[in-house]
Amino acid sequence: MNEEPVQSFPLPNVYELVHIYIKSELENVGIELQRIGADDTITTDKEVPEDVKSRIREYAADKGITVTFEVLGQGN
Repeated sequence: MNEEPVQSFPLPNVYELVHIYIKSELENVGIELQRIGADDTITTDKEVPEDVKSRIREYAADKGITVTFEVLGQGN
């Protein structure tokens, strides 16, 4: 009987983990993530509540990333 070799799957990189977390946090409060820019600016369809911003900033900072928030249509 031949055994299959164990497959190794690459782990997500830090940016992928942060992106997944951000998207999940925003979806939980009904906000759509429009994009995350190369400068780590998070663009959404509406204003993000301060408690959600705080959680996202803290999580990203723990991964060495500083994020900012922008609402689509404001400041563009």
